[in-house]
Amino acid sequence: MKRLWISVGLIALLAVLFSFHLWTLDRFTSNLCRQLELVQNHLLREDWENAAPLLRNAYGQWEDKAFYLHTTLRHEDIDAIRTSFREAMAFLPSREDSGECISILERLRNELELLLEAELPTIKNLL
Repeated sequence: MKRLWISVGLIALLAVLFSFHLWTLDRFTSNLCRQLELVQNHLLREDWENAAPLLRNAYGQWEDKAFYLHTTLRHEDIDAIRTSFREAMAFLPSREDSGECISILERLRNELELLLEAELPTIKNLL
C-alpha cells in the first residue's frame, strides 16, 4: 500500500510540475509576442531607433532562458526561433527593408505561439 501512495504522490508531483511549466512557458512566450508586436509597429512607421532596442531586449530575454528552454523543449524548435531572431536582428544595421523584417517577426511570433501549442496535452499532440 505504501508503494501505491508513493506512486500517486509522484504522479501528482509530475502533474504540478507540468502545469507550472505550461504556465511559465505561456507567460514567457506571450510577453515575447507582445514585444515583437511593438517592434513590428515601430517598423511599420520606419522607426528603427525604437524598434532596435526592443528587438535586442526580446532576444536577450530569449537567451536568458536558453538553459530552461533546451532542458524542456525540442531543440529543433528552439534553434528555429533563435535563427528567426538573428535574421530579424540582421536587418537592424541596414535599416533598408522594414517589410522583410516585419514578415520575419511575424514568422517568429508564429513559432513562439506554436511552441506553447506543441506542449499542450491535446489529442493532436498525443497522436
